[in-house]
Amino acid sequence: MESLYLIGLLLLGVIAANVVKQFIPRVPDAFIFITMGLLLSFTPAFNGFELEPEFFMLVIIAPLMFVDGQRQSFRKIRQKFSTIFLLSVVLIIGTILIVGILTNLVETQWTLPLAIALVAVVTPTDAVAVKSLTSDNGREMPGGVGDVLELESLFNDATGLVMLDLALSVLQKGSFSLFTGLSHFLFVSIGGVVLGIVLGLIIVGVRVWLNVHINNAETSIIPISIMTPFLVYIVAEQLGTSGILAVVATGIVHNWEASRLRLTSTRVQLTSSTIWTTISNVLNSLVFVILGLSLPEVWKDFVKIGVPGSMQLLGLSILIYLAMLAIRFIWAIREGQGDIRSLFGTAGNAPHRQNARIFALGGVHGTMTLAMAFSLPHLIDGKVFPFREELILVATLVILISMLSSAIMLPRVMPKGTAAYSADDIAHVRSKMVDYATLQIRSQISDHAVREELTSQLQTQKGWTISSVTDDKFQTLLDDTKDYIRNYIHSDAVGDKYGTEVINIYDNAINHWNSGLKNKRTFKHELHVLKKQYKHAKWHIVNGVVTPKQRQRSREQFKATKSPEEWAKWKNIRGAVIALNNEVLEQTDTYLDGILKSRLEAFQSDNTYVYDVRQAVNEYLNRISHEYKQKSVNVDSDLYIQAFQFEYNFVQQASSTGRLPRTLISALYSEINQAQALQLHQLEELSTINTEDQELATSQIENN
Repeated sequence: MESLYLIGLLLLGVIAANVVKQFIPRVPDAFIFITMGLLLSFTPAFNGFELEPEFFMLVIIAPLMFVDGQRQSFRKIRQKFSTIFLLSVVLIIGTILIVGILTNLVETQWTLPLAIALVAVVTPTDAVAVKSLTSDNGREMPGGVGDVLELESLFNDATGLVMLDLALSVLQKGSFSLFTGLSHFLFVSIGGVVLGIVLGLIIVGVRVWLNVHINNAETSIIPISIMTPFLVYIVAEQLGTSGILAVVATGIVHNWEASRLRLTSTRVQLTSSTIWTTISNVLNSLVFVILGLSLPEVWKDFVKIGVPGSMQLLGLSILIYLAMLAIRFIWAIREGQGDIRSLFGTAGNAPHRQNARIFALGGVHGTMTLAMAFSLPHLIDGKVFPFREELILVATLVILISMLSSAIMLPRVMPKGTAAYSADDIAHVRSKMVDYATLQIRSQISDHAVREELTSQLQTQKGWTISSVTDDKFQTLLDDTKDYIRNYIHSDAVGDKYGTEVINIYDNAINHWNSGLKNKRTFKHELHVLKKQYKHAKWHIVNGVVTPKQRQRSREQFKATKSPEEWAKWKNIRGAVIALNNEVLEQTDTYLDGILKSRLEAFQSDNTYVYDVRQAVNEYLNRISHEYKQKSVNVDSDLYIQAFQFEYNFVQQASSTGRLPRTLISALYSEINQAQALQLHQLEELSTINTEDQELATSQIENN
């Protein structure tokens, strides 16, 4: 129960941070989540929180590595294998050895294996942290450098872990064998990759078999997908291989499966993709929240060591970071391997030097480093692990220094981003898209109820919109619409068809509506409306006209007061009023559709008030017909498909002009696809429910 409570608090922290960051967009997301974690650390639940490395690696890192692996194609990994090897093995090992020796020269009390263990901890990089620090800053990460950073962080965690394991082994045994170390490295790394591929192929085979042979395959396949990274990591670690590399390899196999089955198992793939995207976003946020939670314990170590010792460690942390920064920059400038040149650009020119600086600053260290630091044992060879608190403090300082340096310097060296789009931009185009499709589909539907139901559903694509009933535009259009109705019912054609008595009755109803809604909705007006509603409800209660049976009895009593001739005349007049009301509904629809069309032609997207007026008119005119209850209206799925096709057409026309960014066009296409899939899924469920209800009713009739 306590664990669920802690998880709930962590998720609340993530939600709160996501809300807060909307108000301070200039602050990198990582710092907001770290601050939220720091605030949570002061709650009793997280008092004395210390990161548990095994739990963190299994529950957080394993699924994140699995997702990252799924985002990398097997073809890309094969083509860039030499680059990955240079980045994740050669560069990392070289950095660990060089900076380890430098650290040993500075901290003379530390042995070389201890210094190498520290550098192995701080060397792994975090591409997610880079994205978090550089998002929404108006700058754009060069594609080649972005690929390099992703490929590097995908595999260098495992290299760092193996080098840390080797350094700890030397500390424990007091000696180092090159053959033993190399064989251990190859077994852990290659064994992890091979095991991940084998397990991935087995799991993919099971998923494909289930997809072919069972109904509702997603109920089995998706849980298997969620369990996959945890299972693979545990098996790999139990066999002594790298759980991280195994999980990454399994993720790449799953990417291969998805590319082979891209247009099959669509429902399973869409659902799985949505679930894993959500899980990945939450876990990436939790990584920084957990970093914030760990800071108070690190601060306690800082205080325990004292100011002189802490300042010395701060200087060492800066030296280590600068050394790693210099190694990364020099390597990127001088590396002559073909794949690297294709990613960084031609050596010697300005773009190449700029990319080298971005790559160097992009070596941000994240919570993986902190997890490795906390994984340092308290005892080694039966003795207290030397300088454990100092190593954890240095690791934390390197993380914070790398984040601050990258947050400050990367925006200065990254090129300006291409014109993208803002939330207001996509809302503007989306609104016009929905209005265009609504107008097109309305002209093909003769049934008013179906037309309005479909219109209402399409409008939900705009998201939450604020009612415009208090706006001047709403009141002006409402008054114009009522004038249009009044002019229509007093036209010669309507007078000849319905006669003076019917028109006067209807005109009186419209005038009553006018007196009730003419003014703006002030407090005084709302109070007046409430009083009228109270009197209306009181009359119904006093006269016993509340339930359907009571209303039916009231109608019969009213009929009894009339002669047959008077009753027939009353029914004829009432029928004529309802017929006229139906005509007014259709004419009003045509009038408001024309208003909407003219606004779209003028490139106006703020059309909410037009729909609010339409709704107000429909509500009142339905009241005239005594249609107080909203009836269930079934809309044919073909109409939804046609409406979405009109939206596709709108986006396609907008795309052909070249005035909208391709990213915005892609986002709109994605929204239409999702809306169409969701709507059709809901219609399918509704159809199933209706079918089951009909079968149940039929069964009851037969039994009776």
